[in-house]
Amino acid sequence: MNHKIVTTPALTIAGRNKTYKVGPDPAMKDQWASFMSDFGKIEGQVGFSAYGVCHSFGGGLMDYLVGVEVKDAGQVSGYMYTLTIPKRKTAVFLHEGDIAGLPKTWGRIFDEWLPATKLEVAQGPQFEVYDEDFNNGDDKIEIYIPVK
Repeated sequence: MNHKIVTTPALTIAGRNKTYKVGPDPAMKDQWASFMSDFGKIEGQVGFSAYGVCHSFGGGLMDYLVGVEVKDAGQVSGYMYTLTIPKRKTAVFLHEGDIAGLPKTWGRIFDEWLPATKLEVAQGPQFEVYDEDFNNGDDKIEIYIPVK
């Protein structure tokens, strides 16, 4: 699986957050649909990429934040959840094709690639980036996993 190791800058993400069991959940699709009414209207939004952020892992649960990058969490409407992801070393993978195959790509990262390398997953949020061309016939999703 092709990947690259980069140092990602700090990011502040704002959007809608919900708790799920670790792993894919059909309700995430509804969470995305709900968030799209906010897309492009969030104060301080940076660019037109959307983020799916898995964070706050514990007890078999995780939080999933659907959002956008913002300049300043303090400018975001109170009903939105904000999360700051620090600058860190990250492995970046590319998922190409139908979004239905995304869970399989995540599985390959953790079941095949990570065991075959000397890198370990670091604590912290893991996220997907959907660029502005997503759903325009060029469905590529970048997956960012913190590593040490």
